[in-house]
This record gives sequence, C-alpha cells and structure tokens, in this order.
Amino acid sequence: MRLEVVLAHGIGKTAADESVPSFVILGIEHMATGWDHLLFVAGVLLLADDLRRAAKLITLFAAGHSLTLLVGTLAGWRLDPTAVDVVIALSVVFVGVVGLRDRPRNWALIGGAVFGFGLVHGLGLSTRLQDLGLPDDGLLWRILGFNLGVELGQLSALAVMIGIGIVAQRLLARPRSAERVTFAGLTIAGLVAAGALTLPSADEREAAERRATAPKRTERDCTEASYTAPPPKASSAGHPEKVFYSPRERVPRDKLDHVVGDGYLIVDYHPGLSAGDQQKLAAWAQTADFVVVAPGERMTETIRARTSQLQLTCAATDLASLTDFRDRWFDTIGA
Repeated sequence: MRLEVVLAHGIGKTAADESVPSFVILGIEHMATGWDHLLFVAGVLLLADDLRRAAKLITLFAAGHSLTLLVGTLAGWRLDPTAVDVVIALSVVFVGVVGLRDRPRNWALIGGAVFGFGLVHGLGLSTRLQDLGLPDDGLLWRILGFNLGVELGQLSALAVMIGIGIVAQRLLARPRSAERVTFAGLTIAGLVAAGALTLPSADEREAAERRATAPKRTERDCTEASYTAPPPKASSAGHPEKVFYSPRERVPRDKLDHVVGDGYLIVDYHPGLSAGDQQKLAAWAQTADFVVVAPGERMTETIRARTSQLQLTCAATDLASLTDFRDRWFDTIGA
C-alpha cells in the first residue's frame, strides 16, 4: 500500500447510518488529517501577506470546494481519487513556486487559480465521501453538515496559523528569508506527494501481475474460474432486502455471502462504474429471481459474478456474458 500519509483525502469509516451532526464531526476530522488541504491554505495565507487579502483568497477557495462537494455528491460524479490527489498535491507546489518568486502583482489571476484549485479539492472530497456509502434520505443535509465541519476545521487551523505567523514575525530577524524556506518546503512536499501518488501501490502491482498471468480471456473479455463460497457467519442469517445496491447504499455483505450458498447469483461491480452502466445493471437485476447486484470491495475488475461453484470476471459491463452465465447456473441448479 502507499504510505497512508499520502492519501490525505481518505476517510476511513462507513457513514451510511451516520446522523447530520456526525457528518459535521466527520468534516472536522477530515480537515484535521487533511495535510494537503492544510498546506495549501497555509501557503495561500503566507502568500497573501495581508489579512484582508488572505480572507478574500480563502473565501474563494472555500466557495470552490463547497460548490463541487455539493454538486458532485448530489450528481454522483466519481473521479479517480489518485488523479484528484495528484492535482491537489500540485496545488501545494503552485503556491510554493509562486511564493519563491517576487510578490504577485496580478492578484486576480492568483484568486482565479485558488478558486480553481478549490473546485478540485471539492471533487476529491466528493469522491471520497461517496465511497462511504451515503444514504439517499437526507443526503443534502449530510453533505451540508460535512461541509460545515470542513469549514469549522479550516477556520480553527487558520487561527492557529495566524497565531504562529504573528509570533514568528516578532522572533525572526529576517522573516522574508524564513518565508522563502517555507515556500521551498511547500514545493518539495507537494512534488514528493505527487510523485509518490503516481507510483503503483503494492495492491496495483499485484493486480497487474494477476492480469499478466491470467488465462486468455474470451472474445467478450470475460473469464470463468472455480469459486468456493465463504462459510456463513452466525450474524448473516436472512436474505438481502434489494436486488440492486448503489455505491451510496450500505451493502449487507454478510447476507450476500450467505445467500451464495443458497444458490443465488451475486454480481459485484466496481464502485466507480458509470451511472449509465449502473442503470443497465439495475434493470438487468430485475429480469430474474435469485440475483443480487451490488458494488464490490477492493475490486480491480469491472464485473465479478459469483455462485457457490463458479466465478465470472469481466473487464467491461458485458450483459450478454452475465446473462449466459446466469442462465447456465440456474439450468445446473434445476437439473
């Protein structure tokens, strides 16, 4: 795995059943651990060198990430988290490089860049937030609660940064030299983070090795293999309540594993699947009984269909192969 410190926008918990106040706390926690966000804000504050100008720039940044957090989550936009994190790391580099030069003269251009990076930061927040499995009911209020927590955390961090800056100006004989060292540090930190994020993780290397040694795929780009259903857990009694689960919903994974042994066909799909393909799978799930479709965990494939004996993996949303696999399985059970 990559160093956890690099994945500053990861939110390591499930929030499908969390209340609105819990989302406020979640936003504060994210800000407290979001080192890339804090470094960017610190760089902007240092770059402004004036509290009024800093307030304007931070307001632009907050408006940008609030806008894409709200719209992106409501619209279900899902981007590659790594790509977003790389751009966020490069935003820290941008502030560092600008600060190493003479004071900016075109503050409107700087403001536009800060707002643009705010939009990217918001997309990162939205993508990570959707990975938690958000509920459909009360979604807007939960997003607003999370954003409120982010802003409260940001204001708290700004207060600390301003206090440190005031003390540093009084203690340091050459504050401009210290600023240049700080901007150089921001540049280096952003470049290191961006470089680390572009390197494949251990999981990705392992997945690439599996693909390289995997048997040749069929013309539909799907592969079948034997599969052994996991042993049922005592807490997994009962059947899933739905035949299709979206990435925003909490998936009863124990129940899915349980009903595989009862003859069900479970279809896992990559959480980043497009909205159009998700709609196709949702409609397909309604065409037969004893089929459940849900987003999978730690998936490298697009589709993974499993029964108590066989597994089908596909690199694309191939409904024809899924239908053939389903029909052959139910024919086997019927025989």
